[in-house]
Amino acid sequence: AVCKLNENVDQTASTFFFSLYFQGVTGTNITIKVLCEVMSVSSLGDPYQRYAAVARFMMETFSVKCLDVSFNSYLKEMTNASWEGPAAGGGRQWVYQTCTEFGFYQSTDSPDQPFSGFPLKYHVQQCADFFNVSADQLAEAVAETNEYYGGYNIRSSRIVLPNGSIDPWHALGVTQDISPDLPAVFIKGTAHCANMYPARSEDLPQLALARDYVFLFLQKWLNQ
Repeated sequence: AVCKLNENVDQTASTFFFSLYFQGVTGTNITIKVLCEVMSVSSLGDPYQRYAAVARFMMETFSVKCLDVSFNSYLKEMTNASWEGPAAGGGRQWVYQTCTEFGFYQSTDSPDQPFSGFPLKYHVQQCADFFNVSADQLAEAVAETNEYYGGYNIRSSRIVLPNGSIDPWHALGVTQDISPDLPAVFIKGTAHCANMYPARSEDLPQLALARDYVFLFLQKWLNQ
């Protein structure tokens, strides 16, 4: 378990960013702007130290005292199938769905990014460790999902397909209309599932317009 980072660097970062951005609601102060700014403050040290400061900032925001990075602990959590288990809130269910339907993983195989240690085979092995799903079974499940739902060749109607431009998952989504009854809504400047959150006065204009656009389709289809 990693419970301490560089205290001087972390305290400086925490004081600086909490004074600027903390508004009393857990997590709402963590924006792309905030994280980019902490990574740009040279006085916090080299890029590694700045990244450590980001980690500390995240931990303090969510009142995490110790960051457990043990895979054995993770394995224990993910194989606990009880309703009261530490991963019962959705983490275990999501990983199971990736192992039996999707196969979506954030890996470090690409040379065009700074991280390492989490290649695709690491994620695939988790399917075997957690759910006894082999690599072959995973590949078969993904193929079956694409065949059933159509992949990018969806044969259906009356489905709105929204994506946010700064949601990494949009690379897997449909960002252009397939047909009049399969419209895509590509929302510039918004992140994961932003269109599904309650409207706020701080919302970008394009997000508000996207919600209205979806609402018009729903009205039209429900009246048909």
